[in-house]
Amino acid sequence: MSDFTPEFKHIYSLTPEWQQKFVDEFGGIIVDNYMSFPSEAACGSSYFLEILPDMSVDLIDLVLNRPIHFTRMPTDEDFWIVYYDLSESYSKHVVDDVNHRTGYKSKLNFAIVDNNISSSYTPNVGERFYSLRLFIRKSYMKTFFNDIELEKYFKDVFDDKKKKMFFYGHIDSRSKVVLHTLKQQSMGNPSFEFLLKGSVFTLLGYLIERLKVKMPNIATYFEKDFDAVMLSQQYLLSNLIAPFPGIEFLANIAHMSSTKYRSLYNTIFGMSPALFFKNEKLLLAKELLESGDFKLISDVAYELGYNKTTYFSSIFRNHFGVLPHTLLR
Repeated sequence: MSDFTPEFKHIYSLTPEWQQKFVDEFGGIIVDNYMSFPSEAACGSSYFLEILPDMSVDLIDLVLNRPIHFTRMPTDEDFWIVYYDLSESYSKHVVDDVNHRTGYKSKLNFAIVDNNISSSYTPNVGERFYSLRLFIRKSYMKTFFNDIELEKYFKDVFDDKKKKMFFYGHIDSRSKVVLHTLKQQSMGNPSFEFLLKGSVFTLLGYLIERLKVKMPNIATYFEKDFDAVMLSQQYLLSNLIAPFPGIEFLANIAHMSSTKYRSLYNTIFGMSPALFFKNEKLLLAKELLESGDFKLISDVAYELGYNKTTYFSSIFRNHFGVLPHTLLR
């Protein structure tokens, strides 16, 4: 976290009590299900709704007016937080000290995080931040799986002694359609509560289906393997200005064979390490072009290790649909 970005610490819960503590310390007001933010900090609001005794939703739609680093502190309440991020720019999500870029265009815009560990969000100032978070009690989630599935595939997932993030990836296409439809609706719509409830149950159904398909593949690996892959992921994110290090190098960081590493990485992130690295490097290029710190396209290209400006411009246009000079400040 940058020194000039103030940190605001808060908690979540399945019931609305967390909101009052939030506004008492951060400012804003609560009216029914809405929580608005002080105008000097942000424009917009969030909408919190208890769907069931074991499931709630918090929908956030705002634009920050100043930099803020939101840190969610852990509590003893035993539930998952399922993040869907459709922000129009890239936000930073930090879990277990690993930085992730999230947002509509990001390949990592979906996460399941245990409430018993902390995580942080840093939305971009001046850009629409749109995120839906489902709060689901773990004992409730267990009811959707039979005993064989729980023992074979979900034993570690529901182990109370393990308080770690176990999933990070992309929003599936069906859920994205639901979220896009919801995003077009105004929170002031008299029927918004019913639209939100319907969306949440649909998202829950898709989530359960996804876990039933995904977890059998994940269950073949040990927890230490996931930690090792996340360590290699942190290396990639910390060395974006260097060339892609190669699968063998990353596999050595993770202390596993190249074949096993490649398979596990694809299982977790839904893409190859090389593609992820390329996407993140181009996102960094976009930030550098817009920063005003560089006068020439070639300066940005060389900063990121591209020897040919024409090649850099070509892959940038293929990724973002515009040439780099249109963003250079």
